[in-house]
Amino acid sequence: MKFKNYLFFVFLLLISVISFGKNTNAQEILLTDNDVILNLRGIFKMDWDKSDPEVPCSGTGYGEMLFYPENKDIVNGKPLVLRLRDFDYNNPDVNVDYEKEAAKDEKIITETLKKSFPEEYKKMQKISKGKFEVPATVKIKKVLPYTECDFTTVYAYATELKRVDGAKSKITEVKTKKSKDLEEEFTDPNEPFDLKKYEVSSKDGYANLREKPTKESKIVSKMDNGTVVKYITKFGDWYYIFDVEYPDESNKLSKIKEYRGFIHKSQLKKYID
Repeated sequence: MKFKNYLFFVFLLLISVISFGKNTNAQEILLTDNDVILNLRGIFKMDWDKSDPEVPCSGTGYGEMLFYPENKDIVNGKPLVLRLRDFDYNNPDVNVDYEKEAAKDEKIITETLKKSFPEEYKKMQKISKGKFEVPATVKIKKVLPYTECDFTTVYAYATELKRVDGAKSKITEVKTKKSKDLEEEFTDPNEPFDLKKYEVSSKDGYANLREKPTKESKIVSKMDNGTVVKYITKFGDWYYIFDVEYPDESNKLSKIKEYRGFIHKSQLKKYID
């Protein structure tokens, strides 16, 4: 009798673990009629130095709103550089007034900080150089892995940023002198340089990139074997990936085209540089 009770307990435990894993996965990816929303929990950080706005291209720190997902599988554990307005870095508007756009960005950042972290914002204004961090949740509408200077920065269009209920924040004033090595000061040595990559490898010679993680979902694109894609996260057995297509004579594109969608893991293999 005791042995049967023990087996029943183990069975219930296994079901709970499996269900928890699925629910956690489902909570991180919200599927709406028109969008795939990443609903993430983690640490929001912001480092700033009012006396020195110049940073190296590999530095994703000072002046930026950074979000470190709790789930390290997402974007290979790299921080998400939050943008509070939609953006298109692959196809920039050459006629845009960058000063006006920067002012708009600054305004929305200020409004968001005041709304989400009002007390912390007041303290930050009194500090010339410092660090701010707090457990938070964020909703991401778009992710863009963007490579420059041989380093991939992951930009993310955030539509919502909130403190985790009851979470305490931390503000630290930094009084150290500026490092002679800017690269060393602004770069996290433990941050991976790029996202995980996978190569399309299907017996059919191609794989379908789908809008949602189901075989019935709309096909976004057909990707030939050998196509290398960047891994963002997963939903069950489906990998949510990113890829870009550049204009050339074969595709007659007028601008760079970005692809985001789901490919079943059975159609992919790990890519080794």
